[in-house]
Amino acid sequence: MDRKVKAYTIFEILVALIIIGILMAVVIRPILIFVAKQRLNQATNIVVATLNETKAYSIMKDNLMGIQADQNTGIIHQFIDKNNNCQYDSGENYRDINLPTNIIFINDIFFLFDRRGYPVNASCGLGPGPVVLKNNYDMYKTICVDRYGRIRVLEGNVSCN
Repeated sequence: MDRKVKAYTIFEILVALIIIGILMAVVIRPILIFVAKQRLNQATNIVVATLNETKAYSIMKDNLMGIQADQNTGIIHQFIDKNNNCQYDSGENYRDINLPTNIIFINDIFFLFDRRGYPVNASCGLGPGPVVLKNNYDMYKTICVDRYGRIRVLEGNVSCN
């Protein structure tokens, strides 16, 4: 009696693996881009919420509140300016907020809000300006704070004017 064992050849297995590899290469990149875009949106929402919270605190309380962040860390330091010198001093830290992974600031950030909700810079002068976030796929979001304290979000690394 002649028994033949039915099995796959090594060539058939290699062809199947190559096809699976090509399909994975085509599918994975869009998924990674989608995840990076969602992290950028999440970071934008975190920064906008922090700015709004900071502005509301400054309007309601006696002390000014501000945020400070540098582009290297991805950490926002929210602080209460207890001595009203428009600076982030030691002992004034309110809380630290971490951005999602692979999200960075393009520029250093410093905002205080006065009792009317207007942005103030580090020299206690009028301080409107942009906050630009970037992910690892070179996608940008610009958060604009105008001189009246209004906050809006723009797509890309664009001017706030």
